[in-house]
Amino acid sequence: MTTIYRTFTCIILLLLSSCNRGDTTTPIKRDIIDVVFASGYLAKSNEYTVTANTEGFLRHSLVKEGDEIHIGDDLFQLSNGVQSSQLENALVNYQDAMAKAKPSSPQITQLRLQIEQAETQFELDQKNLERYNQLIKTNAVSQLDYDKAKVQFENSKAQVEILKKSLSDLQQSLLINLANAKSQLRIQQENNDDYFIKSQLNGIVLNVYKEQGELVKRGESIAKIGGGGYILKLFVAEEDISRVTLGQRAKVSLNTEKDITFNALITKIYPAFDEKEQSFVVEATFTETPSSVYAGTQLQANIVIADIKNALVIPAQYVMKEHMVILDKDKKEVPIKLGIKTSEWVQVLEGLDESTRIINPKKEKE
Repeated sequence: MTTIYRTFTCIILLLLSSCNRGDTTTPIKRDIIDVVFASGYLAKSNEYTVTANTEGFLRHSLVKEGDEIHIGDDLFQLSNGVQSSQLENALVNYQDAMAKAKPSSPQITQLRLQIEQAETQFELDQKNLERYNQLIKTNAVSQLDYDKAKVQFENSKAQVEILKKSLSDLQQSLLINLANAKSQLRIQQENNDDYFIKSQLNGIVLNVYKEQGELVKRGESIAKIGGGGYILKLFVAEEDISRVTLGQRAKVSLNTEKDITFNALITKIYPAFDEKEQSFVVEATFTETPSSVYAGTQLQANIVIADIKNALVIPAQYVMKEHMVILDKDKKEVPIKLGIKTSEWVQVLEGLDESTRIINPKKEKE
């Protein structure tokens, strides 16, 4: 009895298969979504790589991955024995130049005393010359003595002017020396600051690339810092980038939570092709940030180009080149107007209705 039943069942299935081989179909109404696929990763909205402006051994690593930091916080210190000596010398030179430029410095004080003495002598010689001017009128003194008094007066006057000029030149020179010393000190301080690497933003330490004691070369990466919220970096193929626009929705799957789909919005489209990634780069932001997110998480996204409810569609394999289909009633090829296309379905805008039966062109050729 069992054998007869199984044989009968097989006959029915064969009959059904021969009657409905998928050779023809009619358009149906269903929801259809056109998407562009993109791969990518999670990143912080404000990221930068910490690099060394000088060479040295990593003396102190003051942070680790995951640490929260603020602008100006010390991150790393490089060895700076030679630089410390240069900074100390620059500081000593600056302090010395500042002391010499003060009005009470020994050089300036000594020259001021010389000027005071010269001015006193000048006043005496001036009075003496005035006296000789009166005496020469009455021949009370000889012409020779008068000329000597006049020469003495002129010499005293010149000496005062020379000393005042010397004081002015000295003060100017000392101020220039002070400015140069200050500039050298600033340069050495800036050079010294290169050995103390500070944070440029508020955020967290994403990666540390160097271990304490390792040699760090100028321009070499030490760590990566990230601040702000999370963004999605998406890589879109060349043939698809023209279909992507700002504000489009994206369905995102994170490798850390593959069973959950998150919603995001396209917020930025980079204008240039990325040679490294061999694709165009697009940014998106979550509409609701997941509870657990990690920078660098790999992801896949479907960017929604169009989402049409209750669209008239046919299977994609029923459409021939130049948007033609074959009618079942007379085997005639007719053109149709297409809308959204997916790998499985094609939206029909014009040319067919739900009652029109069409033939699979591949079956027709068989």
